[in-house]
Amino acid sequence: MRSMRIAITTPTTWPYVTRGGERFVNELAAFLASRGHDVTVLAGSPERAVPKTQRGYITRYHRRWWHPSLGKVGIVEAHAFMASCFPRLLMGRYDVVQCTTFLDTYAATVARRVTGTPCAFWVNSIPTGVKYIRSLSVGGGIFRRAVRDVDEIVSLSEYVWSYLDGRFGRGGIVLPVPVDTDRFQPVECAWRPEIVCAAQLDDQRKGGSVLMAAFNGVKRVWPDATLNLVGGASDHTRSTMLSVVAPEWRHDVTFCKCASDEVRQAFSRAAVSVLPSLWESFGMVVLESMACGTPVVGTRHGALPELIPGSVGRLFDPGTLEGASPTNVEGLTTALLEALELSRNPNTRQLCRAHAEQFSWSMVGPRFEQLYERLTAGTAVRQSARRFA
Repeated sequence: MRSMRIAITTPTTWPYVTRGGERFVNELAAFLASRGHDVTVLAGSPERAVPKTQRGYITRYHRRWWHPSLGKVGIVEAHAFMASCFPRLLMGRYDVVQCTTFLDTYAATVARRVTGTPCAFWVNSIPTGVKYIRSLSVGGGIFRRAVRDVDEIVSLSEYVWSYLDGRFGRGGIVLPVPVDTDRFQPVECAWRPEIVCAAQLDDQRKGGSVLMAAFNGVKRVWPDATLNLVGGASDHTRSTMLSVVAPEWRHDVTFCKCASDEVRQAFSRAAVSVLPSLWESFGMVVLESMACGTPVVGTRHGALPELIPGSVGRLFDPGTLEGASPTNVEGLTTALLEALELSRNPNTRQLCRAHAEQFSWSMVGPRFEQLYERLTAGTAVRQSARRFA
């Protein structure tokens, strides 16, 4: 396969933001660079920053004229980044552009009229069923233009594909987010009934309240159970969540904002990890947990059922969706208890690891590379029925 000049656009990236999408961008860039491609990440940043070379690729930061106060009127970071990345897309000489939001996708399709550079839209989120975060909207017009005009769409899951196909008649191809199985590996340690959750619990849809209530039920069966919340949360969220836990068990709940390596260690130590959220487009932490040999409990909602078969975890019905959070406390409690028992089976760690390896970079990464090769050769097929790369 010939070497390509590849640009990846992202309004947020490390070290400023360390969510799953930003991690994917950095890992994708490093993978492509390791395969001999010339990779540039075009990223927004809240300050002036010099280009940074790491792991074989370069990140060029563009000052993003945005302030958190703008979020109060629905203007988010991605909106401001479009104006920053458009000139670079016009000036850069790339073979292909991989975009990560609909606005930089729109910018890339407009720039393509001048440069002729094909582009792909990596759709990592879709609208939630309940509007609980204010966001400026123009009736979905720009998103629709991006989906219509881009050369190829990359859906993370069947869940995302179905939404795009149902709304726009074009779901693109399904390519899951790869997991770094070299970094996330099982570690031998004594079994204990520790539950870990890596979700950012300030987000209502992540299900923090229902998890706290379910922990009360787990403690009645496993008095020595602990709950380790490593995704971070504000002081207000911590106080609100702890108020749901019975006073005698609150000392068994730990909150911390952990770095990636610390999250990996937490997965390895835990008996079970849990992601009780709604509208997940994928769920990278699910696979990272399994790569460490730890079974997962997830909501039977969004893309999570695609990732969690019964041999490596448990699913629970979210309950009545009266708001942006799951409500089925009893269902989550039962799923956690069953997963704790599953984790005591000596074969479970191997099954979890084997399942995660199907999503490794060595398995999935070359499919991204093949997609870009098809785009540069002009052979990508634009039709909704074509799901898999």
